[in-house]
Amino acid sequence: MGATEAAAAPVPILLDTDMDSDCDDAGALAILHTLADRGEAEILTTMVSSRQRWPAPCVAAINAWHGRPDLPIGVPKSEAKDWDRRESKYAQKIAKLHPTALKSCDDAPDAVTVYRKILAAQPTNSVVLCSIGDLTNMRDLLLSPPDASSPLSGRELVAQKIKVWVCMGGRYPKHLDPGIFGNFKPDPRSTVESIRDWPGVIVFTGLGDDILTGGRLRETPADNPVRQTYEIYLGKKPTRPSWDPIAVLFAVRQDSPLWSLHATGHNHIFANGCNEWLEGPPTNHKLLQLKPGSEKELQATLDELMVQPPKKSVR
Repeated sequence: MGATEAAAAPVPILLDTDMDSDCDDAGALAILHTLADRGEAEILTTMVSSRQRWPAPCVAAINAWHGRPDLPIGVPKSEAKDWDRRESKYAQKIAKLHPTALKSCDDAPDAVTVYRKILAAQPTNSVVLCSIGDLTNMRDLLLSPPDASSPLSGRELVAQKIKVWVCMGGRYPKHLDPGIFGNFKPDPRSTVESIRDWPGVIVFTGLGDDILTGGRLRETPADNPVRQTYEIYLGKKPTRPSWDPIAVLFAVRQDSPLWSLHATGHNHIFANGCNEWLEGPPTNHKLLQLKPGSEKELQATLDELMVQPPKKSVR
């Protein structure tokens, strides 16, 4: 960690993850906990976007292992998206291996209620939202009415409190195959509407295909739920692309020399969740780009952050 990161105030961050379809969500969450341990981030919540039974308990297990068992977790309760019938390779297994008070997603509160309560308590223009899953919660938040936490509408609350939304999803410059899975596809309506109606800056990232991480998790304890997640998901494969870990690292270290932002044009989202970056005048859309020659440094940084032991653990 450099002097710049050490001197800066912690970044208040809202993480929104599906924690079911890929193991890199777990790696990203481990990295975020390490950054919080080092004083670079303040984790306000670890929200879940998936409509399955086990992702929220899985997130709770990873949070507990890293010494933060009380982080708020919410799940989508609206009718924006049906329950996802895909089976996660790891979420239930991790939840069973590391039981917490959260027994299923049914036990978690409404994500919108949690978001509104947290955002209402934050300073103006201070919060970074990082989504590494479906965008259901973003749409539901924008559509939310005033409540006991805030007299503002959801869109007004977002505009007032969230400084930037770091959105991991899509491929760039375009991703036009509806048969290839991605974060924009499970709930395409919410993807279209949340991105279309977002009142602030969105930084999109699809980086990570060629940044392979997770191999060093074997250096961590055998009961580390993040190590177990990678082992369950990958089998004998040693590493996984780093889409979600990169999004989290950028969300906290936006001034890092590893990257730059492409600031012209916008991300066009098709009704089926496919996307294409269209060049044009500057908008509220930005595209994260890795500076040439930074691949090895980024990979080493992610791996190093992913394997750090927690400062406090409730194991």
